[in-house]
Amino acid sequence: MRGVQVKVPKDIQRIATIDDGFVEGVLTNLSEVDKVVSVGSVGLGSSSFYQSNITLNSGTNYTFSGGSNTMCVVNPWLANVSCTESSSGMTIINYEKLASANPDVLIIRVGDCTMSATSTEDNDKKISTIESLGIPVIVLYSPNNYKNSDLNTMHDEMSVIGQLFDKEEEAMVLANYLDNTEKMILDRTKDIPEDEKVTALYLGLSSKARQSGGAGYVSGTDTPESYILETVANGKNAYRDLGSGKLLNAEQVLALNPDMIFLPTYSGYHPPIELQDAIYYQNMQELQAVKNKRIYSMPYTPRNCDRRVEYPLDLLIVAKGCYPDLFQDIKVHEFALKLYQDVYGVDRATAEKIRSAQYLDWTVEFDF
Repeated sequence: MRGVQVKVPKDIQRIATIDDGFVEGVLTNLSEVDKVVSVGSVGLGSSSFYQSNITLNSGTNYTFSGGSNTMCVVNPWLANVSCTESSSGMTIINYEKLASANPDVLIIRVGDCTMSATSTEDNDKKISTIESLGIPVIVLYSPNNYKNSDLNTMHDEMSVIGQLFDKEEEAMVLANYLDNTEKMILDRTKDIPEDEKVTALYLGLSSKARQSGGAGYVSGTDTPESYILETVANGKNAYRDLGSGKLLNAEQVLALNPDMIFLPTYSGYHPPIELQDAIYYQNMQELQAVKNKRIYSMPYTPRNCDRRVEYPLDLLIVAKGCYPDLFQDIKVHEFALKLYQDVYGVDRATAEKIRSAQYLDWTVEFDF
């Protein structure tokens, strides 16, 4: 995807990755994941992430645990694979460990945490260093690399991975399967009149935001999040500026006063009750979305850097949250199980574990 020809062995047997689970998800679908000998994110090597306590006004403490990368459930053996993320930080690569894994090819996804979409010069240096070790490097560009992006660039990513194993046709079957959710939502929401569109806000709750005097981080109109909200679900992003991860204080959020709020992974998982009843969000209780209890948690995505194979769930939760009457016949909790089973070839019991790992049990509880 960087416009460079790369020579790779005809029969690839040893794969290294630097991403946060998307590549492994596609490789699982293509039955090639067992060739992974090195990963670039500790998020793929840990089965559970424990979240900070949430203290409510009543004094009750909530602690959420058990969430993980979906790949930790589907391919738990990845926890024992060599990890090249340096202990010094997630953006530092241990080149010695990478070389010692002796991969036939390295697949890098720029836009995931280790290779940020905004660090072009640093990424080029990393890629040059790796290539100097004699390792063929395949570079994918995730949606984070494109302004005003739709999600079609993920087709290109899947196509490149498919080409490596002479399975491009199978990769496109996966891409089209995932696309069907977007097409279905577009068809149902296309006729919503402008004056009936709901306003919504992606609000990344985070202790870091509060320490900086803010309430949370929001996504502008040029982000993939806004594409999902405005183009796919046909809602309206309450935040009309550009940019990703923009910090807003409570007064600014109150001024936007969206009809509903979506809580993505941001320094951990965030349930609606945190915004509704946490001591540190008392000043947000006048929000329309809080009063009407129209707050929805997005699927838990550790290292929430970019879209992964499970992204149709994001689309559906946003669309159904915005327009529940249009999606009464679809239950997200059942849709999720079918997605996991179809894409990863797992049984229902494992699919239920994946759903729990994404902290989507609330969809079962509320029959959403």
